[in-house]
Amino acid sequence: MQPDNPYSAPQVELLDSVGVQSLPGWSARQLQVLGWLALVSVVANALVVGLTFAGALLEADEAALLFTYTDWLSLALALLGCYLLLRFKTFAEARFFARNLSVPIWLLLAVTLLLEAVDMLFGDQLFAGLDWQTIGYMALLCLMGICTTWLGIRLLKLQSPYPALKVMAWLDIVGGLMLASVLLMLVALLPLLGAGVALMLVFFKGAAELQGVAD
Repeated sequence: MQPDNPYSAPQVELLDSVGVQSLPGWSARQLQVLGWLALVSVVANALVVGLTFAGALLEADEAALLFTYTDWLSLALALLGCYLLLRFKTFAEARFFARNLSVPIWLLLAVTLLLEAVDMLFGDQLFAGLDWQTIGYMALLCLMGICTTWLGIRLLKLQSPYPALKVMAWLDIVGGLMLASVLLMLVALLPLLGAGVALMLVFFKGAAELQGVAD
């Protein structure tokens, strides 16, 4: 078939080209900053987990001081995570025309902040026994896992997503199911941290696209 045949199939990747355009309100610089913030979030959360396990090897007074610092760092990271999730929602709506992420994301934000509040108020009492504080905290963890899984399922339904976005969706589903089981909540940290890395790659991919359009 001749290359100038008007009846020949288009020789371009239509699906990949959809959405590769300037996005109102977004710039490559903004997405790069969000990507670096996502990386900081992943590294800092991994550090908090490591410090929490290290605290078990310290004396009581030293462990109490360490846990005080990690509690405040966890709160700051939770706020950063909420911000990144909101910015991701806005970007996904602009880039992938997502219209079904609001409910799981807002529920996830609410549960995250409620968990941090409960941890700040009853941190020393949690898991000391099967009391109402511990049961309530476990119920919130289960609800957080359900919301995370719900978000992952919604992300899988996006049209022509980045490969990193598909990875993020599956990691959210796996991590959310583990978290919802409560028994596997420590193991759930691994896929959820991986989802944070995938989020970073999503932001950098979007930045690369906008940079390519600008060039």
